[in-house]
Amino acid sequence: MNMDKIKQFFSSFDTHDLPTGVSVLVGIVLLVIVFKTGKFFSKVLLFLIAVGLFAGAYWWNSHR
Repeated sequence: MNMDKIKQFFSSFDTHDLPTGVSVLVGIVLLVIVFKTGKFFSKVLLFLIAVGLFAGAYWWNSHR
């Protein structure tokens, strides 16, 4: 495994990428919770929040 490529990948991040990464991680966690939740209303609410976070992350990343 080439560690130089991994170091280069992580060194290219800056503070502008932090909101995008956090939004995507929280969205993924919410999607996992959606599949474990039994109530329909909770599933819909958490799914819509996750979709909003993914959309916000995409917008933030594309408008920098």
